[in-house]
Amino acid sequence: MVRPGLRAESEPPAGIPSCWFGARPDGRGRSVRHPDAVAHRFAEHVGEVEVELEAGSGRGIFESALAAFAELVGADAAGEPASHELELTASDRALLLVDWLNELVFLAETARFVPERVDSFELADCRLRATVAGHRGSPRHLVKAVTLSRLALEQEGGMWHGRVVLDV
Repeated sequence: MVRPGLRAESEPPAGIPSCWFGARPDGRGRSVRHPDAVAHRFAEHVGEVEVELEAGSGRGIFESALAAFAELVGADAAGEPASHELELTASDRALLLVDWLNELVFLAETARFVPERVDSFELADCRLRATVAGHRGSPRHLVKAVTLSRLALEQEGGMWHGRVVLDV
């Protein structure tokens, strides 16, 4: 499913959504991005879903990851408002991204938390503090964990590009 007015080189696999925010694919597989835009795309793999992330900032790449996760698990649109404080450290930012998503997986499973947005965010070196807002609901139990397989996070030309693989 591609947002109206946007083209994709190929349609995503059946049942796997795809969402581009502020982007138009340029025909070479890379998207033309505005520095404030965040985006994610799902790629099919047996037992896994690969998520490609793009953003104009370090914060944006984590917000893009949250948006991708919320799209996968958010079966209901409303519920009792909830928020969670997260404080994570890792040896590098790519591993911090994995820990971020694994924490969202944990909250969905144990607290029935469906994330919607990042209310506060501090990122310094390999330490992250954030408040994630959302609601209690009935999240789909689609994601089991975030793997280290094909993990990537890099900054290039003022944009952040990341890739995570979800075990589903």
